[in-house]
Amino acid sequence: MSLRWFHALLILLSAALAVLFGVWCLDQYRQEDGVANLIAAVGAFVTSLGLVVYDSWFLRKTRTLR
Repeated sequence: MSLRWFHALLILLSAALAVLFGVWCLDQYRQEDGVANLIAAVGAFVTSLGLVVYDSWFLRKTRTLR
C-alpha cells in the first residue's frame, strides 16, 4: 500500500469516526436534552463532511504524482 493510499484510508477512517461521534452525541442529546451535545453533533458532521471533501481533493491532486 502506497503512502498516498494509506493517507486516504486514514482520512476516511477519521471521517467515519466523526460520524459515529456525531451519532453518539445525538443519542446523548435525545437522552439528556443538552444543547452542547447537539452543537457537538453538528460539529462532528461538519468535520466529517470536510474530511471527505479533503480526501477527494487529496486523491485528485496527487493522481499525477507517481
